[in-house]
Amino acid sequence: MMNKKNLTFFFPTIGVGGNEKNFITLVNGVAKINKFNVSMVTYRNINKDKKLSKIYKINTKVKIYNATNSMEVKKGILKYLHTTIILLFFCVKNKTTIVSFQKNLMAIIVAKLTNNKIIIRLCNDPSYYIKNNLTKNIFSLFYSLANIILVNSKDLKKETEKYFNLNCIVFRQSLNIDQIKKKAKVKINFNFFTNYKGLKIINIGHLADQKDHITLLNAFSNLIKVRNSRLLIIGEGPNKQYVDNFIKKNKLSDCVKIIPFNSNPFTYVRLSDVKVLTSKYEGNPNILLETACLKKTIISSNCKVGPNEILQNGKGGSLFKVGDHRKLLSILKNLNINSKSNKKMIEISYKYVKSNFKVDICQPFMKVLKID
Repeated sequence: MMNKKNLTFFFPTIGVGGNEKNFITLVNGVAKINKFNVSMVTYRNINKDKKLSKIYKINTKVKIYNATNSMEVKKGILKYLHTTIILLFFCVKNKTTIVSFQKNLMAIIVAKLTNNKIIIRLCNDPSYYIKNNLTKNIFSLFYSLANIILVNSKDLKKETEKYFNLNCIVFRQSLNIDQIKKKAKVKINFNFFTNYKGLKIINIGHLADQKDHITLLNAFSNLIKVRNSRLLIIGEGPNKQYVDNFIKKNKLSDCVKIIPFNSNPFTYVRLSDVKVLTSKYEGNPNILLETACLKKTIISSNCKVGPNEILQNGKGGSLFKVGDHRKLLSILKNLNINSKSNKKMIEISYKYVKSNFKVDICQPFMKVLKID
C-alpha cells in the first residue's frame, strides 16, 4: 500500500466567519479522499468546544492538535504564539506540508525552520495590513518563502501580485448552492419580518470595525423617515455594545433587531428583501455569494476586495463608496425590488456564482499540490 503523505492545516484562532467555513470545508474534504494523513493545529478543539461544535464538525479522521484548557490564555497574540509552538513541535517530529489559513508569517517561519513545504492562503486586501514600505518589504520577503500562495478571487490576485510581485493561484471557496437553497426553505417563526409590508433589510457579519455597522445604521436612521423599513443584523463581536448604544440613542429599537449568528442564516435571508454589506475591506465575502445563490437584491460597499467582482462592477448589484451613508440612503430610498432592472441585476449575480463556484474544492486543491 502506498504511504500516505502528511498534510497539516494551520488556523490558530477559529471563530465564526467565512474564512473559517472555507477552511473547515477543505479540511473535511481532504480527509475524505483518504490519500493523506490529515492533521489540524488550532487553539481550540472545535469538536469539544460547546459553541463552535454547534456550527462546525471536523471529520473524525482529522487529528487535532490544540492547547489544553489548563493553559488557556485570553490575549490574542499569546494564543497565536502558543499555537505556533504546537505547530513547531509537530513539524519537528513529522515531515509534512503545512497549509496555513491564518497568521501565515508564523507558519512560514515554522516551515523554514523544519524544512517543510508550506502553502499559504491570503484572503484580505494587502492595503489593509501594508501601511508603509517597511511592512511591505517584510511581508514580501516572507511570502516569497512560501511554496504556493493561494488567493480566493481574481481581484485579490491582482492586488496581491501588484503589492508583492509574487505569483498567486486563484483558489475559490466551496459554495453549495443546492444546500443553501434547501436551508433557506426551513420555516421559522420570525414576526419581525413575517407579514411586514415595508422594506426588509438584512446584514450578516461580525460586529467589528471592519464591517462598519455604523454606516449602515446612519443610513437606516434616515431611511425610516421616508420609507417604512426594518433592519435585521445577525452577528456578534467586540462592537456589540457600541452598536446597541447607537440604536438606543437614535431610538431605532422598534425597527432594528440584532440576533446572534447561527448555522442557518439563509432562512432569514429568504424572508428579507435586500442584503446590505458596509465593510471597509473584505476578501471574497461569503455572505454576498450566498445571498446571490438565493436570488436576493444586494447592496454593498465597493471595498477591496470581492464585492466589485461578485457584483460584476455594479451590474449584479448596487455599489457605494466605503463609509458613504448618504449614497447608501439614496440607493435604499429609491430601491424597487420588483423592477425589471433590479431583477436583471439579481440574475447577473446568480449567474456569476453558478459559473464560478463548485461544492467540491478538493479536486482543485489536488491540482494545486501537484504544481510544486
